[in-house]
Amino acid sequence: MEDIMDKEWLHLSRFSEQYKAGARNFVERARENSNSEMIVCPCVKRRNLMHHHYDIVYKHLVIQGMDPAYSVWIFYGEQPNTSNLVDVQMLESRRMFEDFYAQCDEDPENPPDGRKKELESLVHDAETPLYPGCKAFTKMSASVVMFKHKASHGLSDSGFDELINLVRDMLPENNTLPSSFYKMKKLVNTFDLGYEKIHACYNDCCLYRKELEHAKVYPKCGSSRWKVKKRTKKIEKKVLARVLRYFPIIPRLKRMFGIDEMSTQLRWHASNKSSDGKIKHPVDSLSWETINRRWPHFASDPQNIRLGLATDGFNPFKDLNSKYSCWPVILTIYNLPPSLCMLKESLMLSLLILGPKQPGNDIDVFLAPLVDDLILLWNDGVEMYDAVTKCTFNLKAN
Repeated sequence: MEDIMDKEWLHLSRFSEQYKAGARNFVERARENSNSEMIVCPCVKRRNLMHHHYDIVYKHLVIQGMDPAYSVWIFYGEQPNTSNLVDVQMLESRRMFEDFYAQCDEDPENPPDGRKKELESLVHDAETPLYPGCKAFTKMSASVVMFKHKASHGLSDSGFDELINLVRDMLPENNTLPSSFYKMKKLVNTFDLGYEKIHACYNDCCLYRKELEHAKVYPKCGSSRWKVKKRTKKIEKKVLARVLRYFPIIPRLKRMFGIDEMSTQLRWHASNKSSDGKIKHPVDSLSWETINRRWPHFASDPQNIRLGLATDGFNPFKDLNSKYSCWPVILTIYNLPPSLCMLKESLMLSLLILGPKQPGNDIDVFLAPLVDDLILLWNDGVEMYDAVTKCTFNLKAN
């Protein structure tokens, strides 16, 4: 791979024979390294965001030139400088871009023009240094770190705005840190990492969705959709009685299969069943075999997902007398190897049930949006793009 790292030809005129020879050698070596006719195009316009035939990539390099920001060829075998966090963050942002492409129902190589511009803008924001010469943070990574600080210390929105302005004043004038909580939240949420707010009945009778989406009062128990003051019984229409937060699982599964490494790990179970009769992973269990026997068509595709669900409540506050409860509903992906299966990074938070009391036996009401997605994944499946096979497939889950 050493000859592909020769970058002297980049400083020559694109019309010179030496430049053309260097570009040709680059794409040939990149093709050999990827073992594919299709390689990532690093030209000024594509910026490692799209795959093309290596001959097309050669033409782009001659006509457009190499992306000047692409100084470390991490997509062609060169190791990033781990002491330079911006190099590592650039690699991660490119992966996020590819994950985001994988969520498109359209051909991931040819998304609609509007979508393409939107995604390219997102990657640009993710790769932009916090200020010229900054080696520690990009615009995106700084926003994520500050969000974590806000959550860890329970800062109010107004307090967080003040902190942002204070930090911006400390940074050089041409820094790229978003100027408000709203703008920072908008930047992070564009990667579909957010959640859906679903209004819920105070008495845990229903969720205000589907046929009840626009209802003001639940017809069975008569409780208001909005908070009611205990003393005056006055309805505060701007304050909801209860809110469920749902983190959609299908977009996250799409992102997982859009990452080459993760997509490979999701097939681990198919070729690593224990051969000594001992249970080392759920794939070795009787319940796994029972599913295989009852639904052989489902079991025949190693891409199909096996999920486990767990939930429990806790008091999120230090006050032991508080009756407020928080119930996270967690999904575990049993396809993954033992080293990843139970890591906190691999656990999928799907629902967050918050309120002045525990859901108890009425928790099935709150599970409804998750159950709907699971039924869809079981009955019909969802079309997804697989980074390993470079094609779409129908994913099912149970």
